[in-house]
Amino acid sequence: MAVEWIGFLLAMAVIVIGANYNLTLSLLGGSIILGTFTLAPIEIVNQFYVTITTPNTIFLIFALGMIPMIGGILKVSGRLEDIINNLRIGKRPFLGSTPAFIGLLPIPGGALFSAPLIDKAGEGLPGHIKAGINVWFRHIIYFIYPISYALIVASEATELPIFNIVLFQVPFFLFTIILGYVFLLRKADGKMEYDSEIDIHALIPPMAVLLIAPVVWAGLDYGIGIRPRLENLFVLIAVALSFLLAIYLIKDSRKTIMKKAAEEMEPWNFMVLILALYFFFNVFQSSGVGEMIADLAVPGTALLVGFGFLLGFGTGRIMLPSMIIAPVYLSTVGSFSLFAFQAMYTAIFAGYIITPVHPCISISLEYYEGNMAKFLKLMLPMLAISVGTAAVLYVLFG
Repeated sequence: MAVEWIGFLLAMAVIVIGANYNLTLSLLGGSIILGTFTLAPIEIVNQFYVTITTPNTIFLIFALGMIPMIGGILKVSGRLEDIINNLRIGKRPFLGSTPAFIGLLPIPGGALFSAPLIDKAGEGLPGHIKAGINVWFRHIIYFIYPISYALIVASEATELPIFNIVLFQVPFFLFTIILGYVFLLRKADGKMEYDSEIDIHALIPPMAVLLIAPVVWAGLDYGIGIRPRLENLFVLIAVALSFLLAIYLIKDSRKTIMKKAAEEMEPWNFMVLILALYFFFNVFQSSGVGEMIADLAVPGTALLVGFGFLLGFGTGRIMLPSMIIAPVYLSTVGSFSLFAFQAMYTAIFAGYIITPVHPCISISLEYYEGNMAKFLKLMLPMLAISVGTAAVLYVLFG
């Protein structure tokens, strides 16, 4: 038993520390270390084979490889900017929606992409408030957007249907918008000024690219249904349609734009990361460590909220903590309730949204010349209220 614990703690150390440098390599290293201490060598090989041959995993890997390409194509072709320039809404809604739209797709440096737009619209606001707006509203969309990496992986790990999660978290998402308004947007006065007339024809096509995947996915999932463990086929179909529409909307130099988008987004890195993540998940489930942790009788709130926050803060990720916590909780309780999911996800999100490991924070503070201490003082009350609310709901109803 002591050997297994040593292997688990060593694997966690490698993953958490290595996540700051290369998450894929740290996951592979952690998986091998955990397997070495808990499994026979042939079983480690078998778990890798299972990972690369499971249809549901393969569907997801290819789908999540296309998502960054969609974002890259919209960015390089100028279509994402078309959305922002033609959203004729009030100043406060603009400040909140601009980073949210860019957050719909995983664009590396996306916080830097929305930063000048927030800077222009939020003229007169202190730097730490602009940074808070950019970070908060860019990421709260992850509570309900069904084709975000974070939500897809967390759904898989907890064995909960993703659209059940999305519908359940809509009220909580609205709650985070209210918090963002009270703490961040309330001080933004005045009206937006635009340099040109609204162009509806430029707005609708890229909006369709962003919306077609979740709409098609929901329609297939609820309208047709599919055999369990093959449901990610619908994810692949929906994302592929969005990808093809993004390509179709390229006006000229299609080959050049796609090449530049691929060079910027490096979608193969996302695909290998998901493969490494599922390899770790499979090794973890086979290792028996989940049952060992369950025997410690760690209270559900401490596991979901306490460990969730610490792992979110330590790794600067949402996917990885979900993959670690979910199997342990399942070993203890047997199934995830939606309240339990929300408590875990919110706690991980809270750690992720303030850790220095998270590049969006450093990028935003640097751009606006904001103060880190003032930024944390601004964000911590919102996070405490969010996590506290989710924890109380879990204790009462979970």
